[in-house]
Amino acid sequence: MTQSTNSLEVRGVLLPLQGGQLLLPNATVNEVVGFRDPTPVDSNDTDWLLGTFDWRQQKVPIVAFEKLLGLPKDETGHRARIAICNTLNGNARCPYIGILLRSIPHLTRLTEELIAPLGELGDAGPMVARQVRLNGQEAWIPDLDALEQAVLDIIN
Repeated sequence: MTQSTNSLEVRGVLLPLQGGQLLLPNATVNEVVGFRDPTPVDSNDTDWLLGTFDWRQQKVPIVAFEKLLGLPKDETGHRARIAICNTLNGNARCPYIGILLRSIPHLTRLTEELIAPLGELGDAGPMVARQVRLNGQEAWIPDLDALEQAVLDIIN
């Protein structure tokens, strides 16, 4: 974070989904890798947990976030990526969660002047902490705690 004349500046990253985008602090995203077909998770009856894949000797669960929002997930294209995100609670069984992306994420800077909340959450669901407008673009700020718990409920 750097101090600007009027407010704090935070580096963020916009993660493009099929039907919108997520906004996270840059420090939350550990790495972005090319899409790999996940290994299905036993007893997974959800359509949003695609499975797991090996990354740095860890089994990382892959989430199709748009399915959590009730949006359709198109076929995975050649530009698809996976954002490896740090979980927040230090659980050794799930230190990372992968989020399926439509394409390459974009770095952005966040200040009070550039970001504005968008009213009520509406139909966004429990995995979204806030809807915002950033430089004229809408984005969802995910509730990473809720996402981590939902993943743990399935893989434990």
